[in-house]
Amino acid sequence: EICKIFSNPHRLEILLALRDGSKTVSEIIKRTDASQSVVSQHLSMMKARGILETERKGAFIHYKLRYSEIMDAFDIMRAVSQKTAR
Repeated sequence: EICKIFSNPHRLEILLALRDGSKTVSEIIKRTDASQSVVSQHLSMMKARGILETERKGAFIHYKLRYSEIMDAFDIMRAVSQKTAR
């Protein structure tokens, strides 16, 4: 399942946006330059798979990584991908 998460460029951008803490959908859209529908679709999928969790703060829902180790796996896969692309 984790490898499937890393296989989509939109999901990778979302993960990178969440690397430094929780964000609202609007903040993620600004960081990724993706449409609201694309961001929402991928956030829902990653939440359903247990990659993300949400927290309501006032009128806003904040998304965050459930496990910080997800970014460790991301960094390893990106490093290997870069080495094999040479």
